[in-house]
Amino acid sequence: MKSLFDGDALARFARLWLLFMAVTWTVFGAGVLTHGQAWLGVPVIERQVGWPVLGTILGHNLLLLALIAGGNLFVRFGTLTPGLVILLVQAVVIGWTAGANRFAEPFASVAAANLAFVRVGLWETTAYVLICAATLPKSLYVASAFPARQWAETRSLRSVAPTLPEALMAGAAVACVLGAAWVEAFPRA
Repeated sequence: MKSLFDGDALARFARLWLLFMAVTWTVFGAGVLTHGQAWLGVPVIERQVGWPVLGTILGHNLLLLALIAGGNLFVRFGTLTPGLVILLVQAVVIGWTAGANRFAEPFASVAAANLAFVRVGLWETTAYVLICAATLPKSLYVASAFPARQWAETRSLRSVAPTLPEALMAGAAVACVLGAAWVEAFPRA
């Protein structure tokens, strides 16, 4: 786990993305296996689209990006940050929601859900991992263990300024969220 804080940002992103996908798809598989009935006889629900959907998706995802980044920037306990915990919880929640077909607008089949993931969800989840990877080693307060009895390291905001790759990754995260929200809110007919 310590290797996530060392090395370059792209390698950190690749490791986190693979871990995130492994957790998400494992939980998805468990959800499908335990809730197979959720995929049978799904009523057809007309998808909501338009500006209200765009606003809702952007609000949710930008808040999530801010929580992940803020959790990473604020504090780290050994190799654990609140942002990393939020990312892991999000992987479990996404996998379970998808596997149990618990969406507001359920999918008619597993295949349809997977196509929607490729079209929208993949970009949203990639954004979560991008922002986490960009901000993970930047904690202002670092303790060797939880709970912190004392801070092993304290930094100023200036000392945690992003490198160019980290800034580009943060920008890519926002672009992924904007693109995914647009595709979901204004699908092509």
